[in-house]
Amino acid sequence: MARLFVSGDPPIVVTDYKQVGTTDYPHFVLFRGRSVKFQTVALVYINGSEYRVSAPPAAIGDALEWEKHFSVRQPAEFNSEIEVRDAFAILAQKEVVEALRKHKRNSNRAEGMHPDGVHCDAQICLNGHVQHCDGSFSSNVHCTKCGAPCIDECTNCKDPIRGSGIYQLTSEYVRPLFCHNCGHPYPWMDKRLRSAFELLQHDDKLSLEDRNELWDLLQYVMSDPKADLSPAKKKLIDIKLGKATALVKDALLDLMAKTAAEVLKG
Repeated sequence: MARLFVSGDPPIVVTDYKQVGTTDYPHFVLFRGRSVKFQTVALVYINGSEYRVSAPPAAIGDALEWEKHFSVRQPAEFNSEIEVRDAFAILAQKEVVEALRKHKRNSNRAEGMHPDGVHCDAQICLNGHVQHCDGSFSSNVHCTKCGAPCIDECTNCKDPIRGSGIYQLTSEYVRPLFCHNCGHPYPWMDKRLRSAFELLQHDDKLSLEDRNELWDLLQYVMSDPKADLSPAKKKLIDIKLGKATALVKDALLDLMAKTAAEVLKG
């Protein structure tokens, strides 16, 4: 039985069986008055409570092919189980599916190598401090600079974060701001965007229309400073920020400049 990972709050531990339809782990229980063999795909422990994520008795092969038919049970009286459908059961099933997908994805590539074959994996804390960009790291660690949890995959699509190129010096690595696979901002970029949005919302000198227009412009420029229309949109931002307080204007321009410099450097 292999421990895949520990994550979240409450703490979650997933143990994985990978395959179904084998005789390695038959699980007979008394269910609704009769003995039934459920196939345990994984055991999940949430706050110390055990949740058994199971596939149907007829399931065979890759467990992921049966994910829509998974059920979640908990041990009850001697040699029996009860099916549970509460929030923790839903969470347990979700974590198992994500763990199996990650395991399957990683089993087909060299350790520390990004799926694209030309980059290493990277590990970066939620505040944006790069821990490793050469693929050599352990999961579930915290930042050595700020103590924040570290991630090595997109929080939205779970695709690994691109590290340095296999022929690139690690000193030349620039952390990405957006996931190359789904386009979702990484947590450190998401914080910048949220900061910009909150600054706009707290400026009483700007009308609601001004705030909405500035937010659209800022998202465009901060997301893609290299775009052809970015220079023109920057000028519009400068004009519209003329109505804003000096504090908000300076803060937004500073955020925009830092983001642009980082993107252009990469």
